[in-house]
Amino acid sequence: MNRFPIGFWNYTTGELSAKDVKDWVELGMTMASSPNITEDTDKKTILEILDACAENDIKVIMCDKRTFWKGASERPEEYRARSAAAYEDFGKHPAVFGFEIGDEPERGNDFPDCVAAHNIQLELAPNLTPFLNFLPYWEGQEETILKAPSFLDWATKMIKDANLKVLSYDCYTQLNPEMEKEAHLKLFGYDRDPKPDSEEEGIHMYFRNLHLYREAAERMGISPWTTLLSVGHWKYRCPNEDDLRWQLSTAVASGMEGIMWFHIYERECRLNYRLAPIDAFGERTETFNWLARTNKYFLHQFGDFFNRAKWIKTLHYGKAYGEFELWEKDKSDNLVMDVSSPHNLKAVIGFFELEGKKYVAVVNNSPTETGLIRIHVSKKAKSVLQWDWNSNLVCGKYTNVTDNEYICGDWYAPGQMKLYCIEG
Repeated sequence: MNRFPIGFWNYTTGELSAKDVKDWVELGMTMASSPNITEDTDKKTILEILDACAENDIKVIMCDKRTFWKGASERPEEYRARSAAAYEDFGKHPAVFGFEIGDEPERGNDFPDCVAAHNIQLELAPNLTPFLNFLPYWEGQEETILKAPSFLDWATKMIKDANLKVLSYDCYTQLNPEMEKEAHLKLFGYDRDPKPDSEEEGIHMYFRNLHLYREAAERMGISPWTTLLSVGHWKYRCPNEDDLRWQLSTAVASGMEGIMWFHIYERECRLNYRLAPIDAFGERTETFNWLARTNKYFLHQFGDFFNRAKWIKTLHYGKAYGEFELWEKDKSDNLVMDVSSPHNLKAVIGFFELEGKKYVAVVNNSPTETGLIRIHVSKKAKSVLQWDWNSNLVCGKYTNVTDNEYICGDWYAPGQMKLYCIEG
């Protein structure tokens, strides 16, 4: 893709037309899931939607019932015929990214079906990217679902067997940070003792998944994607603009190379789902503007960089969550000697490389607090420049040079990211 992938789960069936792509553009989407395509879907309407997406440089994951994984391993020729028909209808359109295989396999023959489906799709259309989304990892899943010695054993085998191009998953516990034992039992069906800081167990689970999926994708040389939350439901709170910014920034600084939002259209009032960007009456909610700003601000300032940069490592300053390492002064990096915050903010510190230069992404790891964060860079570096709003490298306003170090600081909104280029 020529733009950083930010998309959304759709789920609509027959309600949308090409004019609705205007909402996707204004939300800052570079990716989209198509409406659900069934035998009753009007092909002409879908092609018109694809035309509108092509005009706006939006790539589309085709959610066509014919390409979902069911039966692919036991009846491969039947699945091949179904997928071939879907490809003939839509797959040659320039807006198509790939066809969805399904979401959250977890039981019975799901995994063999997914492997077979993915390989058959690659045979039919090697130029496209089949899309398959997995559950978040939680402790005990090795025995109950994955049937593997460890998550990494399962993930690397799945990537290899299916020839995955993208490793995608969803996790929403970051918006239920105080998730404890009882919540795990009700949501996931397993029992364990809560952690000592269980008031932030949802945050730990969020970062644990970012780390594990990034590690598995890195090991196998493919792209990791995650689905973030834009709709309150169950025990997950309704995200505000700070929550949305925090999710996007922390995911990207942790090495995610594609983002999907769950979800955009409310469709109907059910359970306790609420405040989707577009409500059940087709009206824009406050979440629409919040999400639009979050996406567009990121793409304007950082989209091109993160679409081209190579992730190196990510550490946590102040407090380590999930499986990430805690920042250690004078030890964690050869040029960035320390991180500090006079306002006691925690931070996510991501290291990237682009065109032979070292970059450091610093994210305020709080969805509620604001304040100053500084990085302290050794004078061994030739220069330290900050990536500004218009993607220019400039001397930051709060940069100070001493005999021993460059001190580069800035004020951070909740979840806000700053990017520095360090020339060694």
